[in-house]
Amino acid sequence: MDRRISATKKDRKGNITSLCNPGQSWSPRKTQDVVRDISSGRKSYYVQEQERRSYLRSISGVLQAGPDADDTLTRLPTC
Repeated sequence: MDRRISATKKDRKGNITSLCNPGQSWSPRKTQDVVRDISSGRKSYYVQEQERRSYLRSISGVLQAGPDADDTLTRLPTC
């Protein structure tokens, strides 16, 4: 199941702590849980900019939003 990310929660240092899509039953979801979901293949998460989807990947426990959109997550509004 694909889950769209539309916002993030950050700590005081600016680190993303949760991913959100207000109104969805799974939101907010802690980043370590998202990493676990992606690594296990249970869920996939994406950010959509206009008509293009950037799927999140977990590389060594760090979330990335596709090879050409590394800062996509940091540009999202907060929830």
